Amino acid sequence: MFFLPTVASAQLELYGKLTETGSFEPVINYSGNKVITEKLSISFFGLIRKSWSQALIGLSYSPYKSITLSSGMGIEYGKNSPRYTASLFLKQKRTSLLILGELGSGEDNYLYKINLFHQLTEQLSLGGSAWRYHGLGPNFRLFIPELQSTIWAMPAYDLDAKQSRFMIGISLEFPK
Repeated sequence: MFFLPTVASAQLELYGKLTETGSFEPVINYSGNKVITEKLSISFFGLIRKSWSQALIGLSYSPYKSITLSSGMGIEYGKNSPRYTASLFLKQKRTSLLILGELGSGEDNYLYKINLFHQLTEQLSLGGSAWRYHGLGPNFRLFIPELQSTIWAMPAYDLDAKQSRFMIGISLEFPK
């Protein structure tokens, strides 16, 4: 009998969005991947909020170590329609760029997220994010190696809601 080695990793992210009116919304994201070959993996992502949730599954292709292309589909909670996603991730030395889009049913049912980060030290990264329903602003990340976790904060201005927001969160890594 022949067995292929399997490698998988996952991440759990907990964060909250605080608005200038004082409202606070907790959010839980979970994601992961399972390596199929050196260049191909199965990926999944889920998000849970009080008013909305989604689950997506797809494929990621890495033609080079510095480039990953992903696409997938899934469902939205409470809707009878699929949701689609695609992303591009680039990494060159200490700088990374993520461009991600999602599309659901309906004219205004989409999301974009663009992250540009530079790793200043082994533990500190500074970047900027443009993230629909969250805002546009700087993004600070502190990696805690003993916990395999990242604490992050993002003050932002939400262009759709026309209000300031502040997000703070923790990402827990479950390495391969």
